[in-house]
Amino acid sequence: MSLAVAAILPSCERNDESEQMPNDGKLEVVINTDSMDNHATITFGCTTTTIHQMTRSALGDLSLTDLWLYDLPSGQSSPTLLVHQTSEDADFGTPSVSAEYGDHTFYFVASRGSEPTQTGTVISWAKPSDTFWASLALTIAPSTSASQSVTLQRVAARLRITITDEIPTGLATLSVAPSHWYYGLDILTGEATDDRTTARTVSVPSSYIGTTGQLAASFYCLSPSAAWTTDISLQALKSDNTPMVSISVADVPMQRNHITAYSGTLFGAGRAITVEADDAWGDDITGSW
Repeated sequence: MSLAVAAILPSCERNDESEQMPNDGKLEVVINTDSMDNHATITFGCTTTTIHQMTRSALGDLSLTDLWLYDLPSGQSSPTLLVHQTSEDADFGTPSVSAEYGDHTFYFVASRGSEPTQTGTVISWAKPSDTFWASLALTIAPSTSASQSVTLQRVAARLRITITDEIPTGLATLSVAPSHWYYGLDILTGEATDDRTTARTVSVPSSYIGTTGQLAASFYCLSPSAAWTTDISLQALKSDNTPMVSISVADVPMQRNHITAYSGTLFGAGRAITVEADDAWGDDITGSW
């Protein structure tokens, strides 16, 4: 049985991680089986094109860079990779694969994380980003329904840090060191794995020096299906990596398909709270240090 796959990914500009991604957390896969010539066509794309107009001005569409499609036929112990394409491939989004008649479970992963690697049934990223997953159990036969569909769900979470006081001269880098941060995804379960404590850093452009309330940094991770917490150590560094100031925040709540937005002063003596609502990902999980 020939299985022709057309993966239609959003052809949009990529946005900085600090920008909101306007998406309802779902991608749709539609499978049409034509028993006359024994082939199936898979169309892969966003279910929602509506952009939620928020106070933030630069809202870009989702832009995925990797597509994986796995097949686990009945009686087989491990899935077979049918497709892995990247945006650099000339035929990105239009692969052709084959699958025999019978019972199958297909697994779909779409992501724009950087430097993906696979070990066993786990895909890990050096720098996680927005990621979607789904599985589809399907019996392929001439009598198979002409249309089958599955919705990919977002399996990523995002932490957004906003500094509310004035940025001093000499600041070069912000470093966030979590006690738990998930870099991998199990293909078969859709659960987060590969828990690391590696510090995530972001460079601070000199244009932010002297500004107030404008510096924000976002960090993606893969997320377990259940809500979880992580301790965060936030550190401001000079250009020679010597620390200027650091704070620790315990039990920061994280949840799949949600932005955890924390804000507060870092360089001043006070502690201010600013809450920003972004409804495209679901309700924010907010807090302060």
